[in-house]
Amino acid sequence: MAQADIALIGLAVMGQNLILNMNDHGFVVCAFNRTVSKVHDFLNNEAKGTKVIGAESLEDMVSKLKKPRRILLLVKAGQAVDDFIDKLVPLLEPGDIIIDGGNSEHDMLPANLLQAQRDYFGAHTYELLSNPGKFIHTNWTGHGGKVSSSSYNA
Repeated sequence: MAQADIALIGLAVMGQNLILNMNDHGFVVCAFNRTVSKVHDFLNNEAKGTKVIGAESLEDMVSKLKKPRRILLLVKAGQAVDDFIDKLVPLLEPGDIIIDGGNSEHDMLPANLLQAQRDYFGAHTYELLSNPGKFIHTNWTGHGGKVSSSSYNA
């Protein structure tokens, strides 16, 4: 039954504290870690007596989320992020959101942000973090059509 407002994947110190903070601010959070014993330990210790719920698989986690689903990744940058995204995408629907909240490799960030915009939001204007003051407008059809973009300086 869908009851969680957001899910967080990655139960290291930062993930646990962020879950507890969201809980303290009235959000129901679903906790997941690929090492499921960490989920049980967290629920039985730090999160005991809270509204935090746990999941034992990605499918279980997704089933516990209200729509549109919001999933925050706090896992090691690089391949681990890509692996989780690859596993999550088939379980999600258009409009669901995956947030990479970890310290991702900065050279991949523009590509990841652009892909997220294309997949979930459509045409957008955004500022390049690597070049402040330079903005890119991307128009993506969402149906495999041509992508067009233009840039301008503010």
